[in-house]
Amino acid sequence: MTTRVVLVRPWRDARVGSSCCGGGDARHGICFDERVDISTEHDAEKDLVAQVYLRLRDELPDVDVQIVGAENTAYLVPTVFRAVHRRRGVRAALAEVNRATTAGSVLFNGERLGDVITLGAGGVVKEVRRRVAQIAG
Repeated sequence: MTTRVVLVRPWRDARVGSSCCGGGDARHGICFDERVDISTEHDAEKDLVAQVYLRLRDELPDVDVQIVGAENTAYLVPTVFRAVHRRRGVRAALAEVNRATTAGSVLFNGERLGDVITLGAGGVVKEVRRRVAQIAG
């Protein structure tokens, strides 16, 4: 069985170049006539998601690590619902689906471990390593 970790990145801004990889100087608002400088206070969270991704890929190369946008409910909702429903039932699955679409969430085989802000990069790696060891027996 493939072990999959999904990192839910922060919501995209409605600006050109605002995705997780668009960190350039593109601050042109889509609906505005002139340049609009908007606060980038969420960039620290994007940086932390990137740091967690790189550490997981480096330290746990056998784990499939993916980054998914918080707005990608077409992937997150059924994936999390199926994983949690099998083990804990409908009510728990619905609660987890709601939490899984929170930016910064860390999912391990469909179940939410927490978020990158609370756990930190080292905490995410430690928890994923612990879960992988549990599966390996």
